[in-house]
Amino acid sequence: MLLSALLLAQSATTPPPLVVTASRLPPPTSAVRIEGPELDSAGSVAAVLAGVPQLFVAQAGGRSGFAAPTLDGADPNFVLVLFDGVPINNATSSRGGAVNLAEIAGFGLAGIELLPAQLSAVHGSGALAGVLALNPRGPTERPALTVRAGVMTQGGQTLGAALSGPLGGGWGATLTGQSDDDGSPTPLTRFEAHTALLRVARGDSGHRLLLRFNAVESAGFPDASGGALLARRRLAEQRRAREWLGAVRTRQALGPGLVLDLNASWLNRRDTIDSPGVAGGASNPAGLPASLDTTRYDRLLGQASLAWTGGTTQFAAGIEGGHERGRSAGQLDFGGFALPTAYRLDRRSWAGFVELASRIGAVSGSAALRVDRIGDLKARLSGRIAATAVLGRGWRLESAAGTSFKAASFYALANPLVGNPALRPETGRRADLTLIWQQAGTRVRLGGFVARYEDLIDFVFQPAPALVNRGRVAVDGLSASLAQQLGPVGFDLAVQHVWPRDRAGGPDLLLRPRWRANAALRWQASPRLVVNLRAGQVGARDDESVPGGRQRLAPYVLAAADARWQATERLAVRLAADNLLDAGWQDAAGFPAPPLRLRLLADVTL
Repeated sequence: MLLSALLLAQSATTPPPLVVTASRLPPPTSAVRIEGPELDSAGSVAAVLAGVPQLFVAQAGGRSGFAAPTLDGADPNFVLVLFDGVPINNATSSRGGAVNLAEIAGFGLAGIELLPAQLSAVHGSGALAGVLALNPRGPTERPALTVRAGVMTQGGQTLGAALSGPLGGGWGATLTGQSDDDGSPTPLTRFEAHTALLRVARGDSGHRLLLRFNAVESAGFPDASGGALLARRRLAEQRRAREWLGAVRTRQALGPGLVLDLNASWLNRRDTIDSPGVAGGASNPAGLPASLDTTRYDRLLGQASLAWTGGTTQFAAGIEGGHERGRSAGQLDFGGFALPTAYRLDRRSWAGFVELASRIGAVSGSAALRVDRIGDLKARLSGRIAATAVLGRGWRLESAAGTSFKAASFYALANPLVGNPALRPETGRRADLTLIWQQAGTRVRLGGFVARYEDLIDFVFQPAPALVNRGRVAVDGLSASLAQQLGPVGFDLAVQHVWPRDRAGGPDLLLRPRWRANAALRWQASPRLVVNLRAGQVGARDDESVPGGRQRLAPYVLAAADARWQATERLAVRLAADNLLDAGWQDAAGFPAPPLRLRLLADVTL
């Protein structure tokens, strides 16, 4: 949530030796990193990322809405989300595989890493815009128990606990549990989540076991209904989700500089959506029928890789295999009769990859190449190259270029209302150039990118709701940021401009603000008290609803503040105010933003 925490974390000049955000090899230092106590106090990952100018998270109606991340003007499902290195995007999601970041609590996370880049050469299908890595806390050296309790206006509350410590033989474990109730900040909305996470690891050896369960109950106006301001059918859509994630990893040293990595994971998700439908409007007189839909998604992944380090050179190669299964059953209710709906899809995949990184003097570079075969699709070859040059006097230049692709999701191919089995895979190309200057508490960053996408899968309302391939879409962008630390005060300024457009002459893409600007101030008022102020501006953007048709949403300014007081060695208290100006913007057409909201959190460490 805090740009100050983000940019101070960015100031580290030495990246960790192994980071899953971009590669099995070290990432560029321009990757966005968010760490610190602010991370797990924001409520959800969506709230944490609100201060990142490259990322626009549209969240209709507060936390009950689907918080889809739009990175650098690309589609939300072009962001691959990793939880402890395991992808959690699922092919039955109604957003084409996008992850709802509002479902994921910040409590229990040690850090977030974001790398805007085309990374199919590393991760395969889906990483056309970038990778978002969520890293849970590791075990502590001594037994520790942290208990959290919090209340908020509009009826919200939270309760959590984290137990961590050694198990013996170099092993340790962290067990985290949390229950969130977001209350009802906007009409007809409701959100409750219950999360449990167990992570067992053996020091820095690379051995780990991960088990995670997340249960969500939510309600709100359906998508495209026009929300509380425009909807003609004033009934809430009821949603229920259950998600299980299990993963194991082991790392073995085979010789000098040679390491074998073995990974396996299982993701299971069940969703039930009971929708009242959407009343017709001028753009779609028939509207959307009431529906009941239950989906189940299972994915098994396995990977084996070898990594070798010799001096300033690193090399990695490996293979990966996976199996996806999607099931859906439900009905469409047209008033006089109900039409049963169902689909069953299975998809197997395999991949092989190689990566190389080396440094010669002040210049370092890396390259990656990967071939993927998914289902009945033809084999896809993805590549990426990157280079960093240290120019001296605090200056550094980073550049990268890559190609990516994404296979159509099960939802896009087979949904009975809008699915299209003829959809082609989406493809992309992107090049980045970043200039960074850093000295004595000051960091300046100037960057730009050029991205081209083909066969972009998009939703259209006319003549009937459907998913179609767009021919050619271009997104270009420029960004600048400044981070400055002056004694106890740190401030950050950042701005981004993106220019998304359909080169085939189609209408503008929805929910793509061209301008984003953010500012943050962090004041260490005393050794025990920290005060943060944040403000962000989101530019105008298009959206569409059935009753209101296509419309231009006005720009808005979002302000927030919080103070963290370390009352005693064991007690920390945080008071936060969200939407400090009580502004009434719309993240989606007809969905009003939650009003001014106060949150009080207390953490007790035993």
